[in-house]
Amino acid sequence: MSHQTKTVCTALPKICSLTFTPTQLLTFFTMTSKFSTSTNTTNEDPREPNNCPPLTLSPDLTTERLKSSFNPLAITNFIDGSADATSKRRLLESWIIRDPTGVFSNDDNNYLHRSERHTRALAKFVRLVELCRAAGVGGKKSNNTSSSSVNHLEGEIIATPEFLTLVNAISDDPFPTSLHWVMFVPNILTLCDAEQQAQWLPLCRDWKMIGCYAQTELGHGSNIRALETTATFLKESQGAAPGGEWVINSPTLTSTKFWPGTLGKTANHAMVIARLIDGCGVDHGIHNFLVPLRSMEDHTLLPGVETGDIGPKIGYNNMDNGFARFDNVRIPRRNMAMRFAVVDEEGVYEKVGAKKKGGSGDAASKVACEF
Repeated sequence: MSHQTKTVCTALPKICSLTFTPTQLLTFFTMTSKFSTSTNTTNEDPREPNNCPPLTLSPDLTTERLKSSFNPLAITNFIDGSADATSKRRLLESWIIRDPTGVFSNDDNNYLHRSERHTRALAKFVRLVELCRAAGVGGKKSNNTSSSSVNHLEGEIIATPEFLTLVNAISDDPFPTSLHWVMFVPNILTLCDAEQQAQWLPLCRDWKMIGCYAQTELGHGSNIRALETTATFLKESQGAAPGGEWVINSPTLTSTKFWPGTLGKTANHAMVIARLIDGCGVDHGIHNFLVPLRSMEDHTLLPGVETGDIGPKIGYNNMDNGFARFDNVRIPRRNMAMRFAVVDEEGVYEKVGAKKKGGSGDAASKVACEF
């Protein structure tokens, strides 16, 4: 992995604790202003000051648009949902278009080496987080007191509509960090219990924990019933740490995790899908396990973990689709997602769904338990 990639990956947590001088904040908010909550009666487009069309727009196209028998802005407002929504979207897009750093430019994308594309995309994402933090974009603290879910935390930007609008405005291939919010965090929210969410979600929000979703295997694709990666329970009396541990192992070449996005260079954790072998040696099928891949301090690979990028592809070359193999990697017992199934310190497996409303713990019972 290049020094640049390590630097950018380890920079993400620092973005969350940035402090700005009053002058810096004034300059930033002069450019971005606050989210508009009123209709833009002047039809001023913040992406194009003084409503001047972009230099790349054909004059002929501008002329033809002026001849239209309908109001393009009215249709735009209809598609966006309202005039207010259009104004807000355009304001957010202007942050990207008019950003003074120039980092969001895609002009030379097709001429960059893949490693440069990856590093540039990470730099774009760091800048995006910086803009969101400075402007106060982020979810509010949840008032939900349910014991089954923590929900999104205060300051979490990835759950906001503003974040998704900004991502779309960048108009590039997916970020190398995309699987973090598309798959990794949703798995924690859906399959982990409240205690686990309280431990891991703040790390995700602050970009100290950058995750991916490691299901697909070299020999099996997404045929989940055939997956071979194992998670075998080891009791304390068998030499494990207090409370017991899971031993994550890739027993065959075909069990190699292959193609997961964000895995190759970017992620420092993976939600690994593996066959759960309990303390009695019983195989309970696939379950989710949160496995550290790289140090959260310097991004170096951890012992027993082999991972890397799978190489150039026809498209999506910002994304580091990767491979991973695990050589008896030990993780704490509680790194198993335990909202719907638990394993105690003696390695005894039990389905949580079986305790509620007479459920069996299968998928249908899990859904039923939610309502």
